[in-house]
Amino acid sequence: MSDEGTEAQRHESARVALAAALKIRLRTEPLDKVTVTELTRDCGLTRQAFYYHFPDVRHLAAWVFETEVARQVRAFAVEVGWADGLVRLMRYMRDNRSSTLGVLDGVGQPGLERFLFRQMRPVTEAVMDQNGGGPVRPQDRVLVVDFYTSAVLAVVLRWVADGMVEHPYRVVGDLEVMLHGAVRESVRRLDARARRGV
Repeated sequence: MSDEGTEAQRHESARVALAAALKIRLRTEPLDKVTVTELTRDCGLTRQAFYYHFPDVRHLAAWVFETEVARQVRAFAVEVGWADGLVRLMRYMRDNRSSTLGVLDGVGQPGLERFLFRQMRPVTEAVMDQNGGGPVRPQDRVLVVDFYTSAVLAVVLRWVADGMVEHPYRVVGDLEVMLHGAVRESVRRLDARARRGV
């Protein structure tokens, strides 16, 4: 193995160790009480190693959240239906409330919104494809995917803002009712408009 490969593995290993230490700490204390000293002691790294990877604990929390949420999204986009996958994602966010709220504090609502939009967009494309495919014109496909991604994202962000109290099955069930047929109808109307040359 090359020196570059070994170095990359070492860096990844350090990030993973810090992430595991943070997740254990978050079980018993809020994010703003977790210190770099505690984390490095817990996983046997130096403070210098921590600061090589992250400027502070909030950035580590954001990295953990983004890495794990991205993994969840990729898994459910290919393995299960979109609704079950969204429930799994929301349950992850609720079970990891400290990380979710820490990310909100660290990157703010706009940052979380941009991140989740990027992650959820492939799922919306999968929903459209499951409903008979997208519009003929590429720009209409982008419009449909972005519109429904934004709609689902707005519901998820409101759920987070409301304290993640309502059960994810209920939230996603409501979304399924609203989306049922709506995506297909949007595609049908856009294709009809394209045929008319409008």
